[in-house]
Amino acid sequence: MVNKEENSLNSNVLDLLKQKILVIDGAMGTMLQANGMKSGECPELWNINHPEIVKQIHTSYLEAGADIILTNTFGANGVKLLKLKQQDRLKEINKQAVKIAREAAEEYMEKYSNQVFIAGSVGPTGEILQPIGPLKTEEAYQGYEDQIKEMASTGVDMILLETFYDLSEIKLALKAVKENTDLPVFASMSFDDSKKTIYGITPERAVEELFKEEADGVGANCGSGPKLLYEIMTRMRTITDSLLLVEPNAGMPYLKDNRVVYPATPEEMAEYAEKFVKLKVNIIGGCCGTTPEHIKAIAKIVKENK
Repeated sequence: MVNKEENSLNSNVLDLLKQKILVIDGAMGTMLQANGMKSGECPELWNINHPEIVKQIHTSYLEAGADIILTNTFGANGVKLLKLKQQDRLKEINKQAVKIAREAAEEYMEKYSNQVFIAGSVGPTGEILQPIGPLKTEEAYQGYEDQIKEMASTGVDMILLETFYDLSEIKLALKAVKENTDLPVFASMSFDDSKKTIYGITPERAVEELFKEEADGVGANCGSGPKLLYEIMTRMRTITDSLLLVEPNAGMPYLKDNRVVYPATPEEMAEYAEKFVKLKVNIIGGCCGTTPEHIKAIAKIVKENK
């Protein structure tokens, strides 16, 4: 169990969010692909096989103005790693991911004297829970518990549950955080053009139920570009004054010359960042397709609107 009083960074994350908006980083997968990761490759194994590249990506986001960087652990829960036959490396992958992010953060803070934070990224299992699907509740919980314990013991400042569609599954992950750490935790779901998750969860229901389960903040990420997520966040803000997070994709992707292209420019992301600031969203960043250039444009707007 992590003691908040013994970790000054932990206690400062939520305090700082009450004072100002923080910028979170952009896509890890997009940047890994730009550095040679092939389709179908396990991104989390790059923590072990190419730590210098992962660290450089973290550093590039910090240099762009991110206050929070996410560990390269989105798919490093027990269930997902089992599917990839990498379950025996869960501890190694998660510990190494935090270590790399912490090194990048400490070097940055020493250089600039700016406080930054490490958020442990936790994504869905990719499986469907019983009774609809084959995944047992206890198996999903165990997969999250194992991952979260490793990240917490290695020194993340907070946990971000991101890109969830199923309210039951994100609640399981949230329970694993609450029962095994004292870390601040944000719970973020992914919405499509219907303004619901693919499981039919509305923004309002997500806010109501996730705060009831003691999330410190709720948000929306991935799924679409900034325009749709602005509508989602507006609906969330209408029913709560609590902490909110947003990480839109760099627009809706399309294929060009067998390559996935995300159309939203840094300028367009900055335009919506200003809207998110006015909406009083507390953490603003980017998801798929976003790069340090996008985060730099977002950070400029956020810093100008202190």
